[in-house]
Amino acid sequence: MRTNLFILTTAFYVVLLTACHHQPAPHELITIDVETNYPEKELMLQDFADVEYIVLETTDEYINKGIVSGIGQNILAISNGGSDGNLFLYDCKTGKGIRKINRKGQGGEEYNLFTEVILNEDQNEMFVVDYSGQKIMVYDLEGNFLRNFKFAKNSYYNYTFDYDSKHLFTYKGYSPHQESENSSHILISKQDGSIVRELNLPYQEIRTPVYTGMHEKYGEVTVSPFYYLTACGNHKDWYITRPSSDTLYHFQANGSLHPFIVRTPSVQHMNPEIFLFPFMITDRYIFMQTLEKKVNKSRLSYPPSIYLGYDKEEKAIYQCTFYNADYPEKTIPFYSLPKGEVMMHLSLQASELTQAYEEGKLKGKLKEIASTLNEDSNAVIMLIKHRKN
Repeated sequence: MRTNLFILTTAFYVVLLTACHHQPAPHELITIDVETNYPEKELMLQDFADVEYIVLETTDEYINKGIVSGIGQNILAISNGGSDGNLFLYDCKTGKGIRKINRKGQGGEEYNLFTEVILNEDQNEMFVVDYSGQKIMVYDLEGNFLRNFKFAKNSYYNYTFDYDSKHLFTYKGYSPHQESENSSHILISKQDGSIVRELNLPYQEIRTPVYTGMHEKYGEVTVSPFYYLTACGNHKDWYITRPSSDTLYHFQANGSLHPFIVRTPSVQHMNPEIFLFPFMITDRYIFMQTLEKKVNKSRLSYPPSIYLGYDKEEKAIYQCTFYNADYPEKTIPFYSLPKGEVMMHLSLQASELTQAYEEGKLKGKLKEIASTLNEDSNAVIMLIKHRKN
């Protein structure tokens, strides 16, 4: 029996590139040994980022799982994962529900299962990525159909970003392994989905964190890691890589692309492989995570990631643990996409917050918010933003 089993299909890759020429690095390359036990460092989010909370309004019409599908300047798109078709738009400042949209169906103006929502408030548009339908649906912010376009032939788009008024950036992968010779970072037209630019980072041989093997119960299985990201940054500067590469590249606002970090040992020479992915960048730190391709076959799960941080001021590397000053007893996991000024986001479930409040574990603004919740309230969305100067 052949069974394809996915643990949260997340393909990976997005890069914001306006040029694909390489230039010599203006500085010495940083080397990170993925097998080294670096000194440990505890970091409070508030030490390097601005933290905001959005209390999602809870009414009979606006009840959901609090999964963040898209973040705009003033609007937050919340879903139950996309399978039921419900999309809840909230006001970012007040947390009030704006409208509920559902365009699920089999028609030409409908989606099947969406995985991402890209909000473009300036142009009154939202791009709904229908992964299973291999297409992108475009609606206005009222939910009215505008147009749609297909993914490139036989491909799947993941980690899609609003680049500018005319383009989206995404990664063109091929399920289930994603990392293939035909995969690439692409810039596509918002009007018709045509590929405007295509970029492949150099590598020797294909290496993928997606595991394929035999299971005594399910037969042949394919397991994707819960989360991995090969690009992070903002609209000006990005750090990008791919699993098969040993190099992390820096793409600057002036269009230049140069190697910045080299990992060792080479992923090409490891068995099992340990991959290195960036996941958040601040003025001071470049945060990365290691992912070992060592699947627990009984649970079909991967070992926890190890978070590494390169301190640009100290020119030092640390193994990092993250905390929220408003909830200091709980470590912070990272598994979301950067979206503009939002580096990361987390959904804090009301049941957990009310219990933590009763146990005296909360402080500051989060304590104040939790005092107004009950266990049936919608989630509180925590936004981790680039610090304003």
